[in-house]
Amino acid sequence: MPNRADVNVAATQTALEQFSGAGTQYLVQTSAGVLYLVYVDDTSDVSFKKSTDGGLSWTAPTEIFAGTVTALSVWYDRWSNISAGLIHLAYTESGTDDTLYRTINTESSDALSTQTVIFAGATTGTGGCLSICRARGGNVYCATMIDAGAEGGFFRLLNANVPNGAWDAARATVFEAISLDQIILVPGWAADNQDMMAFFWDSSADEISRKLYDDSANSWAETSIATSMADQVAATAFPHFAAAVDIANSRNLLVAWSNVDTLNADLRFWHITESAITEVTNVVLNSVDDQGLCGICIDLQTTGKWIVVYGGASGGGETFLTSINLYHKISLDSGTTWGPESLLTTMTSDITWLCTVPRLNVGPMPVAYHRDAAQDNIACNVCFLRPQAAYQLVGG
Repeated sequence: MPNRADVNVAATQTALEQFSGAGTQYLVQTSAGVLYLVYVDDTSDVSFKKSTDGGLSWTAPTEIFAGTVTALSVWYDRWSNISAGLIHLAYTESGTDDTLYRTINTESSDALSTQTVIFAGATTGTGGCLSICRARGGNVYCATMIDAGAEGGFFRLLNANVPNGAWDAARATVFEAISLDQIILVPGWAADNQDMMAFFWDSSADEISRKLYDDSANSWAETSIATSMADQVAATAFPHFAAAVDIANSRNLLVAWSNVDTLNADLRFWHITESAITEVTNVVLNSVDDQGLCGICIDLQTTGKWIVVYGGASGGGETFLTSINLYHKISLDSGTTWGPESLLTTMTSDITWLCTVPRLNVGPMPVAYHRDAAQDNIACNVCFLRPQAAYQLVGG
């Protein structure tokens, strides 16, 4: 683990809102290399911090919403190949039992949009999930489930109304009425650039499927990706599957554990379009045990370079949820082969959540992760070496 450090970024609390609501979260990196971490803080509010040095130091927090937040999801315009700088935020809170929306404009002094309501609920419970994403055509979509499968739906904000306008009434639902189901929204690649794709983890069937949303028809079509995928409830740890957008090849990437904290579990990987579901080489094959969590990063600085981050050593010797490190593997050929398992973190900890940048523009990959119990904070694993000039002044 050469030249890596773990930097404390923000305090959280043991109520677990950072991950228990199964919100799809990411670190955001702008094209200039500025990092944004949006998180649920130690008073259950939504805040963000910025870093201009790769994660070594962070600004004071900026509060986005004050309340009792139970789930958070994050998306960035440029991940949808939109040349703009909005960070789109969806968050569920238990005061009014609503799912709310706001944006950060990274290209206009971090201006915050007006807060609007995506979904007005009645009772916020456990077992929900939350994902927000922008289509390539500009519409914003949110899948939200706030109360054990009983309240929520799939909602649309038309491009013309971004970011301050009203959301449409509920569209055709992507859910299947089971509270522990989990979902990741990503842009679709059909001719209609307002169409969407969803990776849906069906907890009752132990199956991950691809769901395609036809915006003009307001309908979903489903195809199985993998069966025998045993999920773990988000209130224990999350995420155990993650996605990234491969804009250059008009496809989406998906990584997922076949099981968590279990002997012979595999960390599987696919690239997916509307017409094809293609599995590549497993990142981890036949785990010894004590592994879970994952994130995927496309390193744009090297063509075909993918990085997958996960928790726990493949050879054993650590205890999942109690004492694990984070590791990563790199593929330089778009998943055909994977390099050796490499240590990231500097010490074992009770890590229950992680995220990374899905598309890396500048510098080494950062990873944010949650340490519970004694630490109870979000840390960022970063590279601490800075570029240096290869010359020196001499006297004469």
